[in-house]
Amino acid sequence: MRLTARVPASSANLGPGFDCFGLALDLCNEVTIDTDAKPGVSWEGEGAGELPTDGSDMVSRAVSAAVQRQRRTHPDATIPPFALRGVNRIPLERGLGSSSAAAVAGTVLASALLGAAGWDDPYTTFAYAAELEGHPDNAAPAAYGGLTVVADGHVRRFEVAGTIATVALIPTDRLLTAEARLALPRTVPLEDAVYNVAHGALLVQALTSGDRDLLRVALRDRLHQAVRLSLVPEVEEVFDRIDRIMPVCVSGAGPSLLAFPPDPASIPDLGDGWRALPVPVRATGVEIAAG
Repeated sequence: MRLTARVPASSANLGPGFDCFGLALDLCNEVTIDTDAKPGVSWEGEGAGELPTDGSDMVSRAVSAAVQRQRRTHPDATIPPFALRGVNRIPLERGLGSSSAAAVAGTVLASALLGAAGWDDPYTTFAYAAELEGHPDNAAPAAYGGLTVVADGHVRRFEVAGTIATVALIPTDRLLTAEARLALPRTVPLEDAVYNVAHGALLVQALTSGDRDLLRVALRDRLHQAVRLSLVPEVEEVFDRIDRIMPVCVSGAGPSLLAFPPDPASIPDLGDGWRALPVPVRATGVEIAAG
């Protein structure tokens, strides 16, 4: 059997929505499992040559985790040896959800091969991938598409207005999520927490209604962006430059930024070491196809 999962990138946090907001982007990795091919792991595109091929990659780990989970109720559950091939378009360690995309892909592929109950339920895929990879704010949009909000294991999906354009601003430099998280303070002033709650509510309204004036206000944050930008001064400089002309936020933990231009062509030249990649909001999450 040959199955291919197509899973989107995601931009988490979105300014005030720290650890709970996520947006699916139409930049997709494709992962194929073929049980009739010679076993092995191979990668093309982003990360080719650096991702492991010994079965320790996130996709393979998600496959193994799904099998072990199915064995709790079906002890004989197994998947025959398979070839795994990934075509990666999501940059690694740039705040665009590459790890969550891998966890979602492996989870849904293994569940489909096993014929597990509810394998095509986005919540099941989200929950298992988030448990394994640790970032529910990325796993939710990868599984559901659109704008997602996660709270205490609950997921709500919202349709983003078609007038909202998004461009990922991707630097050459990387930033580990763990490093960016360690830099954050353990406690925050009450007024800053209230500020983010209010702006998060405004952000849902801005994205679903297409109100760009409101969006510019709603993306403001007091919990994480300033700290993370201070870790990469060259990114902070670009952020300040873009922020003067259009809505923008740090994508995930960074160092990529997500801009919301009136038109993708309006992004200025960012200079060497940057890519400006138009990536529309993706309404659907992971998709799987046979053959």
